[in-house]
Amino acid sequence: MNNVHNVAATGFNQGNHYDSNRPSYTDQAIRYIVDDVKYLASEPSESFLGVLRNKVPSFVDCASCTADALPLPNNSVKLIIAAQCFHWFANHENLQELYRVLVPGGRFVMLWNNKDWSIPWVKSIEDILTQYYDEDTPRAVSYKWKHVIENFSGFSLKNHQLLPGIQMKGNRDFVVGHFSSISVISRLSPEEKQEALAKFYNVLGSSEMTKDLSEIQIPFRTEIYDVEKMVL
Repeated sequence: MNNVHNVAATGFNQGNHYDSNRPSYTDQAIRYIVDDVKYLASEPSESFLGVLRNKVPSFVDCASCTADALPLPNNSVKLIIAAQCFHWFANHENLQELYRVLVPGGRFVMLWNNKDWSIPWVKSIEDILTQYYDEDTPRAVSYKWKHVIENFSGFSLKNHQLLPGIQMKGNRDFVVGHFSSISVISRLSPEEKQEALAKFYNVLGSSEMTKDLSEIQIPFRTEIYDVEKMVL
């Protein structure tokens, strides 16, 4: 995993915890990308790859690889999907590799479940999370990934849209469990992690929007960014 950001390598090593605490995508988002073809799912983390192999249907193969070394021939893929992850490998070298394996006119579809940070209690947790991010740790909400792909001449924008997100709700433990699956929290020492989780619980227990609720909804919107391979 030499080509994986160190925060991703250390923060995404508990596949079952991540899988249990992260949202899926809406049927509307899935319909946008699903096609009747053979799929290859790739993942550099062995822990995540094990969960992936147990979850995917029979028509999906799995491979351990990084975005700069895809085990595929040139011009062989119609569609590449990066769900909740492109910000981790958004650079020119990796885009060149995606461009290599896509057929002319092939699509690279990125999608994210983004929390609505405009909601006060969510923004308070965002402020806590920000304390744990270094300047060089990628974040989807920074939109640096967007600048990278806009400056890559091999792709043209096909579609960019925001859709209603998945409905994900539960008690305070459930909500804190979700935020504990974020890489910069997951990679903390046990003592540091307990301190961070206590801050999350404090937000939920003091916010006027959540303190009296037995079930709290985490507000999501799904962002889709779809580009097409151009023949240069």
